[in-house]
Amino acid sequence: MKTLTAFIGGVAATATLTACASAFALSHPNFQNAEQALQVAINHIQGAQQVNGPTFGGHAGRAIELIRQAQDEVAIADEYHRGVRY
Repeated sequence: MKTLTAFIGGVAATATLTACASAFALSHPNFQNAEQALQVAINHIQGAQQVNGPTFGGHAGRAIELIRQAQDEVAIADEYHRGVRY
């Protein structure tokens, strides 16, 4: 059962990663790599939540929130790189 759950989580992670990569459309390769790593981190945390249930005292959810804030900051940094923001 855990193998099936892990497989489904992997498929969902790949779909999410693809969607996020196109949503941000970052121009700098290092920012693209950072965004992918951040999304992978979210996927791992969500996978742990799916397998273990809500046993993390809200800290896993908070970690996801903070990673999403980091994703926003990477996107803003890329806008500065492209000259969209000054």
